Amino acid sequence: MQTLVYRKGANPMSLLPYLALGLIGMFMVWRGNRRHKDLTEQVERLGSRIYQLRRELETAQEKAEQANMALQYDILTLKGDLKITAEMPIGDIISNYPQAQQVLAGFHIGGCDSCSVDNHQPLGEAVFSNGRDIQPILVALNTLVLESNGHGQVDAARLKMPNVKLEF
Repeated sequence: MQTLVYRKGANPMSLLPYLALGLIGMFMVWRGNRRHKDLTEQVERLGSRIYQLRRELETAQEKAEQANMALQYDILTLKGDLKITAEMPIGDIISNYPQAQQVLAGFHIGGCDSCSVDNHQPLGEAVFSNGRDIQPILVALNTLVLESNGHGQVDAARLKMPNVKLEF
């Protein structure tokens, strides 16, 4: 790399192209930084909007799931297929339908080691004391009974109920 040295008596106009290149370079760097800043702000706005839309979608999905569970419950009730009711003791449900324990564990209503539910306690009471909605639980339990033709045995993969929901 060649170093430019201005000597006394040299023509100052000979440095003009270097000065122009330097100014053009500085302008291009400034413009690139400005464009980068604008794009970064735009990405942040879009990220915020995506987050907001994701939350709205999750809320709408939760409402749709609740409405679906209410409809399924109403269908089971109207058809007279509600074999398990809120008044049944948990112990009776588990003894009659062993896989019901997995469904109940998925809702943290008995069936797992960390749930402290008395087997003589009615299902509705246990659900209420855990702050849960009874309809999804009754739909899941009665679906188990219907799909197992009253024998209480259904493919375990179909029974897995998510008990932890991770969101990133």
